Amino acid sequence: MKVLTSTQYARYTILGCTIFGLFAAAVMAVAGHQAALAFLVIFGLLTALGIHDLTQRHHAVLRNYPIIGHIRFLLESIRPEIRQYLIESDNDELPFSREARSLVYQRAKGAEDKRPFGTSEKVYEAGYSWVTHSVAPKIITDTDFRIPIGGPECRQPYDASLYNISAMSFGALSGNAIAALNRGAKKGGFAHDTGEGGSAAITAKAAAT
Repeated sequence: MKVLTSTQYARYTILGCTIFGLFAAAVMAVAGHQAALAFLVIFGLLTALGIHDLTQRHHAVLRNYPIIGHIRFLLESIRPEIRQYLIESDNDELPFSREARSLVYQRAKGAEDKRPFGTSEKVYEAGYSWVTHSVAPKIITDTDFRIPIGGPECRQPYDASLYNISAMSFGALSGNAIAALNRGAKKGGFAHDTGEGGSAAITAKAAAT
C-alpha cells in the first residue's frame, strides 16, 4: 500500500478546508444562523467541485490539485491579455508590434501619430538597419527592376520582377479585391501568387480583362 507524504497531502489542503467549512456551515445552519446558508451553498459547491476533480480522469492537474488546479486554467485563459496589457513592450510580438498597431489605429482615426523627442527604437544596437537619405541621389530612369531567370540553355528564359504579390489568405478578401490585385499585377507586369487554392475563377476572369 502506497503511503502519501506530507507534500502529497498538501495537495488536498484546499479540498480539506472546503469540507471542514461545509460541516461548519451545516452546524451553524442547524443552530439557526441565517448567514450560514450562504456559506453552506458556497462550501457545498466547492466540495462538489473538488470531489469531481478527484474522480475525473481527463486532467492530471485537477486530479492532483482539486479545486486550486482551476487557477492554472484561469491564468492560462487570460494569458494573452496579461501579456498584451502588462508584459509586452512596444516593440515585441509578431507580425506587428504594439507600436505598429498604435500607428495604424491613430492614422485610421485621424489622430496625431508622431512622438516627440526622437524614437523609441534602439538605433545603435547591432542588427538595426535603416535607409539613409543620400546627399547626392542617383537618377534612375528604369524603375522596372527585374532579375533574369534561365541561362543560355534555357528554352524559355524569364525576367522576373522584384515586385510581386505573394501568397496570402485570399479567402479572406472579397472578389473585387482579388480582381484588383490581379489587374494591378497584369498592369505592372509581375506575378500574382494564387495561394494554396490554385487559380480561382475570378482571378482568371480578371487576368483576361
